[in-house]
Amino acid sequence: MKKQLVAALAALALTPLVAQAGGGKMVVEKNPVVIAPTCYDSGFEFGAFVGGFFPGGDHYEDAVGGGISLGYFYNENFGFDFSAAVYGTDSEVQNYTIDAVYRLPMNCIAPYILAGGGVHTNGETEGLFRFGGGVDFRVLDGASIFADGTYNLLGGDIDNYTIGRVGMRFAF
Repeated sequence: MKKQLVAALAALALTPLVAQAGGGKMVVEKNPVVIAPTCYDSGFEFGAFVGGFFPGGDHYEDAVGGGISLGYFYNENFGFDFSAAVYGTDSEVQNYTIDAVYRLPMNCIAPYILAGGGVHTNGETEGLFRFGGGVDFRVLDGASIFADGTYNLLGGDIDNYTIGRVGMRFAF
């Protein structure tokens, strides 16, 4: 029994010397898999948008407006976006917000979610919290079209509202 055990251990120990793949030559894959580069990267983005303002109560009427944004992404997924927007309700509504954005790029399309806060003003200023999501389509090197929506929760007596935006972003 001991002889068989010693013989089996010796055979196992010598196996790597005998079972060398490629006959001592380096084996190289002829057709390596090429992974397409993502259209998104770290850096700054400037945006301009038009938007719809859809209140949840009687305080305001639906309105159209627009604004600008400046964002910074630390990598292809995570960044922050500052927006300033004006909506033409009966008393002009202005929003100034900063959002944390997490995008999931798939080639040149990037769905994303966002959450953040800021201020809402129309004569009186209220704090707001907002969350939402959207999609970004990179159409040219560094230029994209986006569409998103956010639900805005306000403090005070002002009704909560939804904002839908469509616009362009330019990475630099």
